[in-house]
Amino acid sequence: MSVFFFINQDSLAHRLDPRVKITGLILFCILAVAGESLSQLGLMLAVLLSLFLLSGSGRNLKKMAGFFMLIAAMTFVMWLLFYRSEETLWAWGNLVIYSGAASHAASMSLRFLNMLLSGLLFLSITSIEDFYGGMIIMKAPYPFAFAVSLSFRLVMVFMSNAFTIVEAQKVRGNDITKGGVIKRIKAYAPLIAPLILTGIKKAETLILALESKGFSPQNKMDFTGKYHLRTLDKWCLCIMLLAGIAAVLVKILR
Repeated sequence: MSVFFFINQDSLAHRLDPRVKITGLILFCILAVAGESLSQLGLMLAVLLSLFLLSGSGRNLKKMAGFFMLIAAMTFVMWLLFYRSEETLWAWGNLVIYSGAASHAASMSLRFLNMLLSGLLFLSITSIEDFYGGMIIMKAPYPFAFAVSLSFRLVMVFMSNAFTIVEAQKVRGNDITKGGVIKRIKAYAPLIAPLILTGIKKAETLILALESKGFSPQNKMDFTGKYHLRTLDKWCLCIMLLAGIAAVLVKILR
């Protein structure tokens, strides 16, 4: 099972400048927060799903669909139970559902789902190198950009090690994918120690590698000439700017 979300394809989304992709990620998150009505959030969800299909990232969406739907369902239930208003819609013992709770819970669930999908789409069309280079060109502090890119790499390394350990345990007869929830939780216990030890070993190797390369926060990489804003990038930036302005105006005028 692949744990890397980036899909190397030659789509229009993949060819965009990293600065455009980072701006798009920020804009989608802002639109998800600013959106209030179910129609606005539903339209955003439709746009994100269309972008997944157009960029050829559908298999990532299929791989994470179950997890995302579970998160969205849990978010809906939590807001449905904890939302409070003056009018009671339904009550049964200590369980009370207030008027407007369902629509509010649905909007919060869609808002969170849109942000998750925005992040997954960004990771599907942007390599770690382009993400790092885009942050540097956008004048992000070098230590911050390096730490963010390194965290993504380490997460992938840890996930890859975890899957390797799981496969090794299956060979030894400890199949953690079988049985009930309690049995699976108990089966994960023997995996914690080797995963932690592997992480410590990776961290020590990383320290030695950085020292041998003469790494310092004062050293900055030069990406001059590597990335250029083409006509397509400029059009995308203009569309994003107009979408952001429209969202702000809708928020103010409501």
